Amino acid sequence: MIYIFRGNIKRVLISLLTNPIFIIGYWIFGHELASICRYGRMNNNLYILLLSIVLLFSIILFTTIKMIKESDHKLKNLTNLKSWKYISIIIFAAITLLYGVNIYKSATNYGGKLAWYIERLKNERSVKFEHNNIYNYGVKGIFEDINKEHTLPQELYMVNNFSLEFNSDGKITSFDTFVYGKNGDGKEESYLITFDKNKSKNITLILNGYAGPTYNVDKLVEPLVKTVSVIPIKQKVSEWNENQYGLVYYGKRNWGYNTNGIINIDEDGKEYSPEVATSEIIGYTVSIFIPGKEKMITPARYNLIGDPNWSKPSTTQNQAKSNEKKNELKNTKEQFYLSKDVGFKLNVTDKALGSTFYSLSKTMDGEKTWTVINNDPFSGTIGSASGIVFLDD
Repeated sequence: MIYIFRGNIKRVLISLLTNPIFIIGYWIFGHELASICRYGRMNNNLYILLLSIVLLFSIILFTTIKMIKESDHKLKNLTNLKSWKYISIIIFAAITLLYGVNIYKSATNYGGKLAWYIERLKNERSVKFEHNNIYNYGVKGIFEDINKEHTLPQELYMVNNFSLEFNSDGKITSFDTFVYGKNGDGKEESYLITFDKNKSKNITLILNGYAGPTYNVDKLVEPLVKTVSVIPIKQKVSEWNENQYGLVYYGKRNWGYNTNGIINIDEDGKEYSPEVATSEIIGYTVSIFIPGKEKMITPARYNLIGDPNWSKPSTTQNQAKSNEKKNELKNTKEQFYLSKDVGFKLNVTDKALGSTFYSLSKTMDGEKTWTVINNDPFSGTIGSASGIVFLDD
């Protein structure tokens, strides 16, 4: 019985490999699968892939039934052309090798959509967003929701900033930040945290990104949480009577002697507005503003007072200015550096009807030479770039 079963399998395989329709269907299947792995779903390739699968399954089913019913004599008559048998096997192996290599490349080194999909499976997490009203929970609720499923480091630092938008009823509509820190074992962890109510009801976490950690205390997250908890946000925005509001935090900032919009607030929520600054105003500032109207209506810039370490800079003034100048030269709206040598930038190639078209270049030697690595980084999408950020190479 075992011999007969194996014999039937062998007969089916030989019949399939020598069937020109099966070979063509297999070629279409490999081509479309490799295309999806590299470029994703486009130009109806998913439907063609599904049709090719149906075709292959039908041929396999038909051939299996036919082989069971046919005698060995009839089988020999079907496969007596040895030259075609060898040619078909070579064609089948070539198709498998060609598209197998293409699929492998799409899955490694960010060579295609498949690599990004695998990356998301490995590092992307979704967290239920329950504390989604800034009036009731501040921003502390965001981190509480995340900590339910992923324990964050106790001391968190930002890479750039924390930005958030909310409606007049306090419902948070979007926010994003990139934070890092060391866990209890001393291992560094990073989290790209984003939320957009138009895309998902959950918070999205992307783990293990390249944060370029400096552990600069000017970028601590804790002052953000504490300051927002005492700001009378609902009362403040009610003065503006708008539908949408924003909150932004860059860490410790030096406002010089400019008191415009500055509000010092203590841990009990008592506010102090400095009419005249006798010294430079330095603090962990949380700004509340109206998106798009920052120039017309001055944002409310809250500095929490009470902790002496929060009222003085952690670096010298000259060092802070030097770092600020360096960041202005390196990371801008159209370019982003991973290190002093490795950087990327968007080049304007054309403009039309208010839209801008770009190519993407990369340098490996600190701007000495640039190489175009993508002539259409936005895949045909028109508009204007609002920023460029890379987590790693």
